[in-house]
Amino acid sequence: MTTASPTSAPPATASTAPAVPDSWSYGAVWRRVPRALGYLIPTFLIAVIVSAALTSLVSGAAGLIVFVVGVFILSLTLLLARYAGALEIARLRFSGETPITAPAWTSDPTAVWWKRWLRPLANGRYWLALLHGAVIAPIIATVSFVVLTVWFTLLITAIAVPIRAAFLGSNPFEVGSWTFDTERGEVLVETEWIRDAAPTIAVIAVVLGVIAILTLPYVLRGLTWLHAAIARPFLGRFSNEQLEQQVSSLFTSRQAAVAAEGSALRRIERDIHDGPQQRLIRLQMDLAAAERRIAENPEEARGLVTDARRQAQDALDELRNLSRGFAPPLLLDRGLFAALESLASRSSIPVALESQLGATANLPDEVARNAYFVASELIANAAKHSQASGITLSVVAADGVLIITVSDDGVGGAIERTGHGLEGLRDRTHGLGGELAIDSPEGGPTVVRATLPLAGVSGASAPVADPAAEREPRA
Repeated sequence: MTTASPTSAPPATASTAPAVPDSWSYGAVWRRVPRALGYLIPTFLIAVIVSAALTSLVSGAAGLIVFVVGVFILSLTLLLARYAGALEIARLRFSGETPITAPAWTSDPTAVWWKRWLRPLANGRYWLALLHGAVIAPIIATVSFVVLTVWFTLLITAIAVPIRAAFLGSNPFEVGSWTFDTERGEVLVETEWIRDAAPTIAVIAVVLGVIAILTLPYVLRGLTWLHAAIARPFLGRFSNEQLEQQVSSLFTSRQAAVAAEGSALRRIERDIHDGPQQRLIRLQMDLAAAERRIAENPEEARGLVTDARRQAQDALDELRNLSRGFAPPLLLDRGLFAALESLASRSSIPVALESQLGATANLPDEVARNAYFVASELIANAAKHSQASGITLSVVAADGVLIITVSDDGVGGAIERTGHGLEGLRDRTHGLGGELAIDSPEGGPTVVRATLPLAGVSGASAPVADPAAEREPRA
């Protein structure tokens, strides 16, 4: 970590983020064994109960279809199939499989009651859920039950055979060929060839048991994957629904980006009109007055020139403050980290900069520019309204996103208002496909977190960490 201060600590080697383990690697599948068992063991019983309930209701609805009540029973059956599918999605998520995106179940609360009740009949998603719960799920559950039974039988045999051998001697199979005594009506056991083959059978049983133990995690992983792969097209969202949601999200993001740019332009226009423009007009008037008096009253003219010089300096300072919303040359030349260090050093309130980014971090220009803008706006808002004694600026790149967090120890109570800074920042982050979270209770502290995606922006990829990025905080 590093803070923006005049002094620096010796750099330390940054620790890189651990790689995400392969979900099919041997260690990963062993770690998922408890969750896989928690999913698979009750699956057969749940599938049988759900299938029996749905089948009975469908049969009852078919028998009463000539009456109006049969239609309502069928609609109720479809509704129960939907909730059974939601339960299966939740159980598969618990098992560790890739989550299945549930369909967008729409409803119209303004419709009359009978239309709301019969809505499932016209929705194909309900019928697919019914097909899965009544037919598909029991078949797959039966296959899983048989495979689990075979594997656990091998495991039990591998454990039981050595124990039996330990208690009964070298021959754990005290059985043999048998014949039937017709006179006494009894079965006579004669220990013959099986007695001789018993050691071989015991060794084979132990070997099969060991193989079953070693392959158990892959068997469990394969069964949960099979359940998820079959359930996904029946219980998950259609691909066209996902595309519609993405198009809607992109349209919303575009509108937010346009609104953010418009709000930023209006703010800049207002600030220029109220600040530097007025000072430059005053500067022009002072210089004109000094020009008229320079021959008659040099002392008064000198005073006017001094005032004009002060007005020019003030206008320059205001223009520098306004330029924080643009990409400064330092950002383009040396990257986001150096620009944030300069931003923190210019703040009227001490700013501690904590960053995992180094000077050589590879960030897309659009992300870096917007990250700088968000950080500068949040610091300016904190300095203007929070009454804080210190501000912390944190920048972290992880899991394909850049997270900018600004916190202060001020009075809190920050809220979004129409046309003001926080609303503009939310529009800007949404326009980039990101999020803005505000936590500012009365009395403080205030924490604002902006998340900007790195992937999908101008062909961006995850940033490359700088080895000198992690440093000790500087006082």
